Amino acid sequence: MRTWRPHAFLAAMLVGMMPAALVAQPAADKPKIVVGDKWQFVSTTEPGKADTWSRTVLEVQGDDRLRVQLGAGTIADYDGGMDWMPDGNPDYRRQLVAYPLAIGKEWSVARRFPNPNTSETGKAKVVAQEQITVPAGTFQCWRIEADASLVNRTNSERRVWTRWYCPEVKWIAKEILDTTIFNRNNPSGNGRTLMTSELAHFTPGK
Repeated sequence: MRTWRPHAFLAAMLVGMMPAALVAQPAADKPKIVVGDKWQFVSTTEPGKADTWSRTVLEVQGDDRLRVQLGAGTIADYDGGMDWMPDGNPDYRRQLVAYPLAIGKEWSVARRFPNPNTSETGKAKVVAQEQITVPAGTFQCWRIEADASLVNRTNSERRVWTRWYCPEVKWIAKEILDTTIFNRNNPSGNGRTLMTSELAHFTPGK
């Protein structure tokens, strides 16, 4: 004889009434980055300076580490999510992505520095899944918004990012970076800049 369980019945009814997006929300796992993956971007910094930049994966190391070549030829350490790791130290990185991605996911952005008088803290969140078009094409992406403030004894810097992470290209297809700098010792460098970068070409590695 089957035992009547009103709580289980009610729970099943509630699940059945939930919107499909809540029951089975899509998520994106960390892409598999390989040697040879290359991203080329075009950027514009207001009030109108145009530029280009790129990242090319040279080596996939263990422990979630990558060796990456910047456009000017400099070699730098990145983690598996393509976040820069100064001096190869994960504590010095600014984590702008945390996989798997799902709408509503949040995490802290906390970066350390060799100088203990300098720190950077902030937060990031996956806010939407949307389609965008850039010079490289049209992609389905996850929009992440992040905000972090860096402070030390003489200056402060605030950065606000909007980034579109697209599984098809394994990284971002677009970034808007809003930077505000205040330096007591160098007022001429104070002010705000807004830089927009869009993916011009993605070359997958082998």
